Amino acid sequence: MTASRQTRIVAVAAVAVVITVASVSFYVFRESIGGPTSPPLPPPPPPPSESECKESGGEGAALCIERQVTRVIDGDTVDVDGGLRIRLVLVDAPEPSESGGQEAKEYLTSLCLGRLALIDEDDLQIGDDPYGRVLAVVYCGGTNANAAMISSGHADTYYLFCSESEFGNEAWTGCPSPPPPPPPPENCDPAYPDVCIPPPPPDLDCADIPYRNFRVLPPDPHRFDGDGDGIGCESG
Repeated sequence: MTASRQTRIVAVAAVAVVITVASVSFYVFRESIGGPTSPPLPPPPPPPSESECKESGGEGAALCIERQVTRVIDGDTVDVDGGLRIRLVLVDAPEPSESGGQEAKEYLTSLCLGRLALIDEDDLQIGDDPYGRVLAVVYCGGTNANAAMISSGHADTYYLFCSESEFGNEAWTGCPSPPPPPPPPENCDPAYPDVCIPPPPPDLDCADIPYRNFRVLPPDPHRFDGDGDGIGCESG
């Protein structure tokens, strides 16, 4: 190989190296000043887990949403973003004007106001509130506000609706262990728990009392339940 040919080969190789280095340098420079290549977008947040809300009526039957609490009305009612008013289901707090009512409101305020809350609507009471409120369990910052109001003593269990709520069998509600019935009024025989009939003497007949078709328990001292079916004075 002649000297001139070797020289040409070396020159071509040098030019190739220069071009390669220049290309790499331009790419690095372009990336460092934020070239046209956009950074990848962050992935979207994951959807709420199916287990976050109880689904007694089937998935999607009731609201399962997250909203910020914007106002606390009293010890069992809050407003959230979107114009929704939420009634804490199975919670019975005193009105603010009643004894303990202001304390109940302040406690619920400390739990929920300004926080993001998960609203788990009662599947079995959708649209049942006469005032248009959503009946729900409210989780404020992960805390079950319904349970907290009851366990703290700022509210009572709303026993009247235990059998109508999808949450009625949960321990936090107090529904599975209702308080015993109050003792009968003085001078009322416990064999007739739903009415007030004094014990004998004297012995009374159905004609002597104003009640009909009332519950009778043993020993039935007045013998109002003649046929033993547990109902007293079924006929005049």
